[in-house]
Amino acid sequence: MKRMPRVKDVMTAFPFSIEETASMSQAKSMMKEHKVGHLPVKFSDGTLSVLTKRELERTELPGHEHTDFDELIVSDLCPNECYTVDLYTSLIEVLDYMSDAHIDCVLVTRHDKLAGVFTASDACHAYSESLKEEFFPGGGDSVA
Repeated sequence: MKRMPRVKDVMTAFPFSIEETASMSQAKSMMKEHKVGHLPVKFSDGTLSVLTKRELERTELPGHEHTDFDELIVSDLCPNECYTVDLYTSLIEVLDYMSDAHIDCVLVTRHDKLAGVFTASDACHAYSESLKEEFFPGGGDSVA
């Protein structure tokens, strides 16, 4: 009998993170260096948020309300709240919420500490693996 997958089964564990007071330049460099599009943000009060590559790119477009990119810090751009779930939350619950709320990233915690990140890309990868197991059980993963 198969077990219902939990978010911990498909998340990216031990993600890179950044402090709320870091500069936007530091965040941009970190994302580029580690090739990530979502960077969890840790606040001094223990709360978490996430900064996206898309939001970073938007700040550099002409006409953005923040005109001096070099003076911004991470907390200037990341949302006050983000969807956060426990490690053992059902994957169905997480996917349904992401779909209903039109979000592409969930932070995963264990005992209220950052344990992972689950993105739309992680969901696509997990779904692809699931389809391969179902339709190519012998290990052949080529699609005709």
